[in-house]
Amino acid sequence: MMGIEQYIKESTFDCRPLLLAQHEPDYELKMTDRYMHHYMRVKNGIARALQPLSICEIGVSSGVSALAFLDACPKARYVGIDNRFEEETRKVCLVDRAIELLKPYNAKVIIENSLMLGELPEGPFDLVHVDGCHLKGAAMHDVTLAWRACSIGGWIVVDDACDNAVAAGTFEALFRLRPGTTHWMYMGLQDCWTGNILIRRDA
Repeated sequence: MMGIEQYIKESTFDCRPLLLAQHEPDYELKMTDRYMHHYMRVKNGIARALQPLSICEIGVSSGVSALAFLDACPKARYVGIDNRFEEETRKVCLVDRAIELLKPYNAKVIIENSLMLGELPEGPFDLVHVDGCHLKGAAMHDVTLAWRACSIGGWIVVDDACDNAVAAGTFEALFRLRPGTTHWMYMGLQDCWTGNILIRRDA
């Protein structure tokens, strides 16, 4: 199989025409080629490489990542979890717009705070995308949920991994869940907007 980096390089995904200024935080930033190449196409390339049949996402926001994943595997089942915290904080309609954009797919969004959940609904999943609260404890909780909901041989993608609190929470969760060896890789620096930790659940 081609490496994930090659799938990212070959991705042509661009959902910018679907984004509306009145619904999109940081709209001008998201209209840039840099954001398209180093965020949209990174998510799309990951899904193209992994070809999950089922996806769960913690933190849907306006649906950019969901669209990137589902463009790569349009027949996948998608479940998004979002508590509307970001839209309430930013005073921008996010989740309803995401729900509208996801209508062509086998997708649903559940309005729920992941930090109040003991497990992710409707699992297991082949791919779990963690993009929720960036506090260390919250990241640890969400990665724990993701691990438990991830199918054997499936993948967890932790977004915003260049944030030290997110990275620390991620690895604290992994150490508690599986103190031995875990297969993971970091995608960041020049190639990825916010940094991603990719974790394979081998057992």
